This record gives sequence, C-alpha cells and structure tokens, in this order.
Amino acid sequence: MSNTELLQAILSRIDGLGKVLIRQDERRISVKEFAERLNISEKELYARIKDGRIKLPLKDGRKNYWLNSYVNTVVASSESS
Repeated sequence: MSNTELLQAILSRIDGLGKVLIRQDERRISVKEFAERLNISEKELYARIKDGRIKLPLKDGRKNYWLNSYVNTVVASSESS
C-alpha cells in the first residue's frame, strides 16, 4: 500500500468517526436552552424566528425543540459575527 493510499484510508476512518460523534451528541435543545446558549431572552429568540434568522422549531406535541447540531451552527455563527 502506498503512502497516499494509507493516508486516504486514515482520512476516511477519521471522517467516519467524526460523523459518529456528531450523531451521538444529537439531542433536543429546548427554547430555554437555545436562548441561554445565545445569551438572549426567549422573547428575542422568538423575534429571530419570526424574522427568519433562526429556523422554525420542530415539535413534539406541544414542546418546541431544535437538534443540537443546528443550535451549535447558530451559536458558532453568532459568535463569529
């Protein structure tokens, strides 16, 4: 096996591990926790949903939630702004 093939195999395995780790942390984030992670009020969170800066939450009966991966993306982009 050449060095290039070996590196490709290693990168492929690392990529697969990354996807598994993301799936393991895929939990539901409540309105309260989302607002806390953004350091804003729940009222401001709903204002951002209304103006389209944050996507509509998923629903489980009467409870609103987002998946952790989406919340992480939003929090990371707000920190870089």
